[in-house]
Amino acid sequence: MKSTGKEPEYLIGYGSDDHRINQVRGTRNQKPLILGNTIVSKEFSPVAHSDGDVVAHAISNALFLAVGERDVGYHFPDTDPNYAGIEGSKLLRYAMNKVDSAGYRVNNITVMITAGRPRLSPYIEKMKTRIAKTLSIKASQVGIGATTGEGLTEHGRGKGINAVAMVSLRKKDRR
Repeated sequence: MKSTGKEPEYLIGYGSDDHRINQVRGTRNQKPLILGNTIVSKEFSPVAHSDGDVVAHAISNALFLAVGERDVGYHFPDTDPNYAGIEGSKLLRYAMNKVDSAGYRVNNITVMITAGRPRLSPYIEKMKTRIAKTLSIKASQVGIGATTGEGLTEHGRGKGINAVAMVSLRKKDRR
């Protein structure tokens, strides 16, 4: 975001991400299911060029878009072998650097995950803590919820995972 001297005090960003998941069968080398920089299952594996962390990707998209940047796929294209398996935490740090360069800081982040499996409730606090640490904010600034959506979508039926994120950014004090 180029400085015009008239930047708004607050910005809001919205991001989402989806990945299919497969149940791991046999001893094949499969990626663990990582959400919010936290391993939540070794029984299910994301189908993804990256690490498949839909929570980190959704937050990164929201951060990028809030400051007028393009999305994760633009910055880290899945056609580039250099990004194969890239960790969601790296995307988050890169997106946060864009926010910082634009002169903003995170006010708060909210994320809603839709997944029929695995059960995510035991991992929510750990996800919040790890996301906060990655972004150098307080865990109290990160809200995460999870739903099965009562099985009404492919995500709710356990065939994939979806995360949507909203971020509120505030202009840094210029003291």
